[in-house]
Amino acid sequence: MLHRFLITLGLMLAFTIPAQAITIEELTSQPQFKQVSQFVSDIPNVDERGASYIDVNTVKVIGFEPPIYTIKATVYKAYQWNDEKVITVKDMTFTYDSSNSAASKAYRAQQQGTTAINTDPNMNEDIWSNPGIMRDEEEISRFGFDGTPRPIDRGAFLRKPVVKDSLNKEFYHIADAVYYEVYKEHFDEVIVN
Repeated sequence: MLHRFLITLGLMLAFTIPAQAITIEELTSQPQFKQVSQFVSDIPNVDERGASYIDVNTVKVIGFEPPIYTIKATVYKAYQWNDEKVITVKDMTFTYDSSNSAASKAYRAQQQGTTAINTDPNMNEDIWSNPGIMRDEEEISRFGFDGTPRPIDRGAFLRKPVVKDSLNKEFYHIADAVYYEVYKEHFDEVIVN
């Protein structure tokens, strides 16, 4: 009886322990972490910058019902705001509807005789406001750049569309990199008639 209790307790602890600590050096030097986006703030006198990485070893297809594809990956975001340096670790699941990709929308518009469609995100808001990607994310760990654990908001679970505008490019780049890791093709180039 005690043996069964200890095994149950061990299993419960295994599922509640946060992901293994990670440092900024590991993110930037180990080949399993692929940098997929970065930014530097242009606000004067503010040192704000960051980069997002996917762990290519965690990318896996969890749903395949064309034109809908679902892929899951672990994403790391290294973020610095002046002296605050944090790495967040999130499980992200992206659901792709290839019938709503930019290329699919442009193709259908061309077939209907509409020539005003442009696949440049700065030129056609209709295509990029709903590029056919939804994201679910859950923060699972948070660390300092040196690997020191930080508190997280366990209840944070989001389901949002991934849009490709000036404010949301980061998530689009992450979603596209995850899709590319599996299918070796950029999502906005996929055409479904």
